[in-house]
Amino acid sequence: MSVSLGSEGRLRTIGQFLLLLTALTCFGIGSARAATLDSSVAVTDPATLQALERGGLSISRLLGPALGLTREVDNRGLFSVPALATVRDTVKRQIADEPKTSPDPYVAAMAKSKDTSQKFNPKYIDDDGSTLDLTGVVNRMDRGYLGHTECGEIRLIYRFHYSVAEKPVKGKAGQRISSRLPLTMSLVFNAKPRQAQARASKDLPSATDVSCADVAQRWLAAGKKDLPPDQLAAWLRSDEGPLSGTMLNSSQIMRLELNMQVLRLSASTRRDFGGHAEYLLKIFKWDPAASSFYEAKMENQIDRAIVLADKPSFAKWLLTDRNIYDLDHGRLVIDEKFLARSAVSVAPGGLSRSQNNIAYGLVDDADIDKALKDYVAKGNTLSTIKSVAGFDLRLNEMSCTGCHQTHGIAGFHYTGADPASEPRRNAVFVPGSAVFFADLPRRRAIVEQFAAGGHPDFTRGFAARPDAKYAEALKGTDLYNGWGSICYRGEDPSFKDWICGTGLRCAGVHESAIHPGFGTCVSEAGTAVGDPVEFGEIRMSSWGSDQYCRLSPATDKACAIDPARDKKPVVKLAGYGAARQRYDNPQQKTGGFPGGMLRKASCEKLPDEATCGRLAKTGFNDCIASGKDHKFCTKEFTKTAGLRACDKAHPCREDYICTAGYDDLAEAKAGKGTCIPPYFIFQFRVDGHPRSWVQDTQE
Repeated sequence: MSVSLGSEGRLRTIGQFLLLLTALTCFGIGSARAATLDSSVAVTDPATLQALERGGLSISRLLGPALGLTREVDNRGLFSVPALATVRDTVKRQIADEPKTSPDPYVAAMAKSKDTSQKFNPKYIDDDGSTLDLTGVVNRMDRGYLGHTECGEIRLIYRFHYSVAEKPVKGKAGQRISSRLPLTMSLVFNAKPRQAQARASKDLPSATDVSCADVAQRWLAAGKKDLPPDQLAAWLRSDEGPLSGTMLNSSQIMRLELNMQVLRLSASTRRDFGGHAEYLLKIFKWDPAASSFYEAKMENQIDRAIVLADKPSFAKWLLTDRNIYDLDHGRLVIDEKFLARSAVSVAPGGLSRSQNNIAYGLVDDADIDKALKDYVAKGNTLSTIKSVAGFDLRLNEMSCTGCHQTHGIAGFHYTGADPASEPRRNAVFVPGSAVFFADLPRRRAIVEQFAAGGHPDFTRGFAARPDAKYAEALKGTDLYNGWGSICYRGEDPSFKDWICGTGLRCAGVHESAIHPGFGTCVSEAGTAVGDPVEFGEIRMSSWGSDQYCRLSPATDKACAIDPARDKKPVVKLAGYGAARQRYDNPQQKTGGFPGGMLRKASCEKLPDEATCGRLAKTGFNDCIASGKDHKFCTKEFTKTAGLRACDKAHPCREDYICTAGYDDLAEAKAGKGTCIPPYFIFQFRVDGHPRSWVQDTQE
């Protein structure tokens, strides 16, 4: 039987860690069981998070004692504080500079245009109609191997949200429009508490001497609480909980992490990829002496310009036995002298895109091969990086750009789910990516080891494929080798075990010379709803400048399609249709589905893997671009179709997002979301939002 929304709600609140609940039919693969999060690893339920925010975990309340704030403030009040002025000014400057500095020629061309409609509107950052919503609390005690924290970290993740009244136009009253934006800000705390040194606070926590075991035990206790959202939030914030004022306060603040979609090109502008988006990543560390945040270098994000200026120095530092060991175990920390202060990742295409491979060409393959052989010759063993290709993938995966574009949701691994009050047409159902959920068994194991008073094993496998020792914990889900998982076709010893489960094959959706042989697990026959219908390769002319070439259906020209001879993906199943990636026929105005997507033309007689949802149809993008309310555009320019169903245990393919199911569609399956491209949901695109509005507060 399946788990309904009502019965799953309480479990989702406390999120029983990949607890196998009841048997249900897996999407054409056999038996499977539902899986959700454990509060010992994260709190993701929207209702619980809203209660936590009301109970003191709003960003202004948490930062208040350190910044001198004594009340709740909107973004205008927050970013007007001198301690956050650097964050505001730096981000606004980089939004303006990104088109000029991008290695992608399509994006660079934007710098010559005065049209800013496809860029993030910087006015939202510090507008009085903008706020930051708490969308997740994530236990990262698995980062305890880093030198700056023995117990790891706790992250509170916020999403930008706005509510503005449009200016009246030609006598027409302006509407109030509200939505989240594709921007997350994480406030990162040292998991080991100290006494808060507050400038302004009514309730200073008392001094405490807490061990890592104490912290871990509180989180494990949270995972056992079966309480409604308000009660669970109250317990988490109580003296016994892991989020009390004693356990989490301003004295533990370490940094702010920013991830935002800075620009997006539509399918009609970037036709080969069916669209293009760029994501800005920044880190601002906290200086307790100055009570301020400052722009900092980013962990493992290599600065290509610095390294290219002296490649031998980087290779000499990297190819030591100590660093090879740490890279093999997933614990490498690159010397700051080689690091950058900013990063930009791109989508779609994941790690097949050259710009997401920041280390590409920085170390010669022959040098890596010799270093690995010398390492083994000394009696050492290699667990993951058993080849040059394995070394390259691991190094890129550990960078900010490589990590964010490994089976992510556009440029994110954690977006947060939307509360029930958000219209379903603009709501996220599953809060995190496949990589986020697949890593939970490892994180949970580390919390348990801390709780027992031991020294945890911080080793981790590749982000693209969980370590085999966690396969059993992920059984019954698609998170290990199920539909949509990253797979490999080849003989390289680092990846040869990355096969697909029963009834699936490894298909090359976006082939790449940088990482040859990688693909996506799809149905053997290619007849499952959600399967890709276009297959191609990404060709790099120079680092950061890529072109998509469709191989199937075949094209008549190299990397180009003559619209008059455009061959549609062949669909031999009656009642099925294909949505495309490429946008090559202006008359059809179709595109924007990475790798294409097989769908049912209607919601009648849906197969097990499908549910009823809504898809954008011709005119949707034009409607959004015209500035009309997204509610109107979604109502007038969408159609129902049988789409891939999804939940936490059965995520979407790379470059797709699991949006909320439609309660008004009788054929929609309870407890399931629908897989669509992220830019078809209003809150995940920077274009179409109001460009001017009436200020709620006048100066």
